[in-house]
Amino acid sequence: MDLPKYTGTIHPEEWVKQVQIYCYLKGIESEGKIIKFSKLMIDYTIIIPNVNEINSFEELIKALKLHSTFSIYKNSCKRKLQLIKYIPEQEDVATFLANFRSLCMEISDHKEIITMLINSYSNYFFKGEFIKRAEGINSVDEIFKIFSEVVFDELKIIKFGSSIALKHVATGKYLSSWNVNYPTGSKQRVVFAGEKLSNGNALWYATCTTTNRNYQNCTYDDRFYLTHKVTGKKLCMSINNYKSPTTRHAEVSCRSEGDSLNWININPTNGYASYVKAKDVITLKYNDYIFRSHDFTFTIGNKTFQEVVAHEERIGGNDEWQIEIV
Repeated sequence: MDLPKYTGTIHPEEWVKQVQIYCYLKGIESEGKIIKFSKLMIDYTIIIPNVNEINSFEELIKALKLHSTFSIYKNSCKRKLQLIKYIPEQEDVATFLANFRSLCMEISDHKEIITMLINSYSNYFFKGEFIKRAEGINSVDEIFKIFSEVVFDELKIIKFGSSIALKHVATGKYLSSWNVNYPTGSKQRVVFAGEKLSNGNALWYATCTTTNRNYQNCTYDDRFYLTHKVTGKKLCMSINNYKSPTTRHAEVSCRSEGDSLNWININPTNGYASYVKAKDVITLKYNDYIFRSHDFTFTIGNKTFQEVVAHEERIGGNDEWQIEIV
């Protein structure tokens, strides 16, 4: 570690700490000697009046802050803060906030800090949630904590086009499809509740029916198609034509043309309930029909499947599915 020279490009308090660390590593602990070294390490172009009369770290820091280079440094920091951007793919939130904090040491206006953090991340969910949660907060530490919490919460939001799984709450099995057709009814791709998530049969993604919003956040106001990731077929409820194999409710299958579905939030939460997020318990609805599974099974060849159906009855426990991000 070299003894750092003061050129006005670092906060005086941080620079003094670096000088102290250097001297301690060299076995120099006398405050008088360290201050003497510090004054010698000030760039010769930075003229400090009465520098020889400075005898404490506090006096040294105060003198450096009175020099014009400190005003230039603060303006430079503010400019960097106005331009700084949080890009999750390039930087983790802890590193971003550490860099941000180092640039705003001289900013006492908490509203200004909040505004610059809002402008640092171009994410619609983040902006709305951060503005709401940070309102009236006067602690910089608390503001940064809220920023990190909102960023983490944003990771839970389901996006159009991203892989998801739907776990049947009552039986613990996953909504699945397979490259096999019903032998009766529509004779389309079978839909069932299966045990394994790892085999790909339980992977799906949602696409918005009205606009091209791939990889944008899903909300409970959206209508969507649910597409099976392996087969590329869309979820469809045969509400007028075909009956399910066992209970004779409306058959659920996967086919090229799917049904326009609605998310129904079973457990709305405060704050961001309008967004569909991981761990939400939901059901799926098409017109007046609700999506259900239960313990009833059917067999195709030598394989047994847990039935998935559509019905017009009241929503109950068998209609609840929990969303997982895969």
